[in-house]
Amino acid sequence: MTMNAMDDFLFHLKRYMEYTTEMRSSYEHLTEAEKKMILEAHPDGNSPELISKQVYQWHDTLFKRMEK
Repeated sequence: MTMNAMDDFLFHLKRYMEYTTEMRSSYEHLTEAEKKMILEAHPDGNSPELISKQVYQWHDTLFKRMEK
């Protein structure tokens, strides 16, 4: 089955949502020192929680606009 470019993007966005959820779950089990190191290493200082929320919002907004 061949996907068009938008369907391909949506497929990868959904997978990105899944990965950010797993990353957030792993992050929640880290020590405070490990969490701090991760936040300091992120270019914008964003936590996996924030990144995950943003990805879900991006997905939901895009799907509403496309009415899928």
